[in-house]
Amino acid sequence: MLFLLHKFHDSAIFEKANTLYMKQLIILTFLFHIFFQLNSQNIAAFTDYQKHFYVFDDGNIRQLEHLPVISYKAGDKYVGYITNNNNFKIYYNNIDYDIGPFVQDYFVTNNLVIYSTGQQLYVFDNGKKRLLSKLVGDYYYGDSMVAYYDKEKYFFEVYSNGSIRKLADGLLSDNISSFKVGENILGFVDNYDVFKVFYQNKITNLFTVNNTIIAKFGLDIVAYIDPDTDYLQVFFKNEVIELETFRPKSFEIGYKKVAFVTENGDFVLFDNGEIYDISSYAPDSYELNEDILIYTQQGQFFAFCNGENYLIENYIPANYKVKYNSIAYIDQNGYLNLFKNGEKEILSYQKINDFEVMRNLVISNEGMNTVQIYHKGKTYTK
Repeated sequence: MLFLLHKFHDSAIFEKANTLYMKQLIILTFLFHIFFQLNSQNIAAFTDYQKHFYVFDDGNIRQLEHLPVISYKAGDKYVGYITNNNNFKIYYNNIDYDIGPFVQDYFVTNNLVIYSTGQQLYVFDNGKKRLLSKLVGDYYYGDSMVAYYDKEKYFFEVYSNGSIRKLADGLLSDNISSFKVGENILGFVDNYDVFKVFYQNKITNLFTVNNTIIAKFGLDIVAYIDPDTDYLQVFFKNEVIELETFRPKSFEIGYKKVAFVTENGDFVLFDNGEIYDISSYAPDSYELNEDILIYTQQGQFFAFCNGENYLIENYIPANYKVKYNSIAYIDQNGYLNLFKNGEKEILSYQKINDFEVMRNLVISNEGMNTVQIYHKGKTYTK
């Protein structure tokens, strides 16, 4: 059943930012010991009630392991997992790559797999693994890049677009607080206390650090408080843009977007170069999650996407999850709903034990431990 939502233009909503922001989009344990995890497009990984490990790949369900896996994580292209005998594997492009044992940590983004063995740091990118550092210090990663301090060379380096670039040398500290990584953009402080941004293989100086850095990184964008003026500014498409001449009460960042509440309580969104006045009143809570802004006010649940405000429900769902431009939630009747691109659809009328949402997928555990995957208008059952 598909509904075209009413576009709501005079909304008022926002703050208690922690309420929604603290809702981590993590994979939860099923009531009956069923787990799932999925990526931002067409891959999902899950374990059924018998602890068999499966991958869903663009309409096909394939069993990867018949014994319980120790852990797994998924991204846009990859599924990384530790097998029952402590071997690290990566599923990519219908191939199961056997990386080997002794992997201490691993992380799966939409475009990369980052993992460490001992003090060595590796990246797996489009079917190829590469050693980044033999003696790594602090490191951090985004969707498409890895920034790290090489303790052997005393170099600060970044891996991006298949190549390694040295950003600074002679550094005496590997303190991770001195650099921050977004999806495809990096900020760091050099030896002269200059805060710089690395983006599209270019380094830009933003400001001299004289206090705590207040900055957030997204996709193609950095939002920060200028330490000299206290203005809210963004670095976007290699340009610095002034958004607000007074420090905002709060701000959040997403994909080419910044949402903020002004000193006067106005709710504003910067979206890919455009400014939208969402509301002249601060909302009760809000969350900018990648490509969609959700917020609440006076007990109602709203979303702003594609330049429009939408009233999703006249109440705030007790259980909802957000990813990219989609919101999945359990309504007051216990049904599983999906809001995406201005439309609301009921996916299931069954009892929902747990669920997760990504860009093109919603996966749920229903009834007596049945796994359902909703993908491109079809339902797949395991």
